[in-house]
Amino acid sequence: MAILRPLLALLPMLTMVFAADTAPAGSSPNVQEIVAKARAALTSNPAKLASIKSQRIEFTASEVSGKQSTLITLTLATPAYRLLRSSDNDRNSESVMCAGRLDGWMTRKTDALARRSIKVIPYVEFIKLQDMARDDLAFFAEPEPKFGQATFRGTSEVAGHPTLSVEYAYRSGFSITRHFDAQTFALVASDQRLPDGKIQRQQVLSMAASDGVLMPSKEVVFIDGKQTGEVTYHKVTFNADNDTKAFDFPTF
Repeated sequence: MAILRPLLALLPMLTMVFAADTAPAGSSPNVQEIVAKARAALTSNPAKLASIKSQRIEFTASEVSGKQSTLITLTLATPAYRLLRSSDNDRNSESVMCAGRLDGWMTRKTDALARRSIKVIPYVEFIKLQDMARDDLAFFAEPEPKFGQATFRGTSEVAGHPTLSVEYAYRSGFSITRHFDAQTFALVASDQRLPDGKIQRQQVLSMAASDGVLMPSKEVVFIDGKQTGEVTYHKVTFNADNDTKAFDFPTF
């Protein structure tokens, strides 16, 4: 997920084991096989994933100090709609970032009495948001070739788990590397490079089933190896509302 959901790896010693288990000797593990097993680890009925056309994910992002937390709702819909709404109850502030049908936009309200501001998101960022939506809605599936590709990036060890790392790189510039458990193929962590060049890792601590699909329920966030916060997922809803009007450019 892709949050916020929301990451690179270190080389371990299990290359021969992985090669014997997932690919012919002397070759890299097959990306298609890794992806298929990772999708199967999400649900006993992988075909169900194709029927999910929208998601609404409600979660809290908290600083490691616990002093500040933000309530966030991420709404996704096919083909590439994405709306992220965040609010800080202590400050009565709210911000929204959206990739709609033809453009991207942001609104912000700094306190209860302030006027809501709005601005257009630059095109280069808009198409990245679209690819983030495609990626989250794909449930680990490879991107369509016209949008990007998935590449095996080697073996790694994350939080004591031997993993297989797959990079999903999109033509817009959006990229995420996922580390799947080498035995169960469950998601262990995901990495993204921040604008300042640092690596943000979201490490999965627990999973919970939502309508028969396993989704992260708690993650720890690291930036360049230093823990900075955690994410707690409260509710995930699939196909609740496929009306795309919520993604339209707002009028006040």
